[in-house]
Amino acid sequence: MEEMIQIFLAAIKKHGHILKLIEKMDGLTIKLVCEGQEDFLVFHRGEVILLVDYDDRAVTCDISGQRDSFYSLLEGKEKLRNLINNGLLNVKAPFRTILLIESIFYLTKPEERYKKFVS
Repeated sequence: MEEMIQIFLAAIKKHGHILKLIEKMDGLTIKLVCEGQEDFLVFHRGEVILLVDYDDRAVTCDISGQRDSFYSLLEGKEKLRNLINNGLLNVKAPFRTILLIESIFYLTKPEERYKKFVS
């Protein structure tokens, strides 16, 4: 999944409209839990980085679920709230934060390179 997230991060950097959305973020941390693996996306002043080992106390949003659901989210095929409502992803975050990260995931829609990951 880490490789998939790296492609997602590269796609964010290619989309100027997404960079405008995150340029003033200061400390949004998303914990992604998939099949026992924890990854952290940290948004800080227009930058997004992936960390594998991070302090849980600084987490703003916690998302957990199966690999296929994360792929749909990172590909921009499904909106976060749809995955939550269908019970495919569990999210612990304030509603405003959910709306913000849903916008980021959905608007990024990385390129067709995802096809090789989905079987």
